[in-house]
Amino acid sequence: MLAASDKLGSGTDEKPNSRRTILNYSYRSTKTTEPGSAKFTMAEIYKATRNFSPSLKVGQGGFGTVYKGKLDDGTLVAVKRAKKSVYEKHLGVEFQSEIQTLAKGDERIVVVEYVPNGTLRSHLDCINGIVLDFAIRLDIVIDVAHAITYLHMYTDHPIIHRDIKSSNILLTENLRAKVADFGFARLAADTDSGATHVSTQVKGTAGYLDPEYLQTYQLTEKSDVYSFGVLLVEVVTGRRPIEPKRELKERLTSRWRGPQMKPSSKSFFSYSCSRG
Repeated sequence: MLAASDKLGSGTDEKPNSRRTILNYSYRSTKTTEPGSAKFTMAEIYKATRNFSPSLKVGQGGFGTVYKGKLDDGTLVAVKRAKKSVYEKHLGVEFQSEIQTLAKGDERIVVVEYVPNGTLRSHLDCINGIVLDFAIRLDIVIDVAHAITYLHMYTDHPIIHRDIKSSNILLTENLRAKVADFGFARLAADTDSGATHVSTQVKGTAGYLDPEYLQTYQLTEKSDVYSFGVLLVEVVTGRRPIEPKRELKERLTSRWRGPQMKPSSKSFFSYSCSRG
């Protein structure tokens, strides 16, 4: 992952060629003390995104707005520009999993690999014109399971994503899954000190939220596991977690799934498109 931090505000007299540090975090470590680094100017960032052109906007999440960019060497990247309100409110409080503070200023940007095939949700809705068969869906959920396992067990300090959902799963050209959008992520409790949970405000997406976390404000890795369970049902059925247009007893997919979860139930398994 590539991350950047520098100062550039509206009305600033920052020079166009001011240097910008981009950190390349190793997949083997989440420590910011072991980065490989490259240098980009703000001019290069602007050039890559055509001055953050609206035509290159590819999404928006808890972190901010995401733009498609192209570096001088032809590398396609996704440039995430943080909402000022997000980092002003949470910097130093919420876990900065996508970006660490490298300099004081008004601009926080993350540059990551560009994944061209859209989100899992868009494929379940057939927005991209591809119907995912069972084998592909199985590969996707295995990829997501591996990613969550890595976050919970193999980072220097366990990480809780807090927003596992189909629209945060990006698919590569080969339809392999990548977990994205760490805007709500938190470090897990320090079990070595005897802590069992992190007390925090509830963050996440309705339909995927762990009921225990919702009631107690006590966050653990189990919250991601619950969200992953909802995702599994979503992937198998094609349904969204909440479908308000359905009759009352079928609106919440996690409750509806119980009596339907039988191999013989044709209504449960769906490989067609969902437009719920």
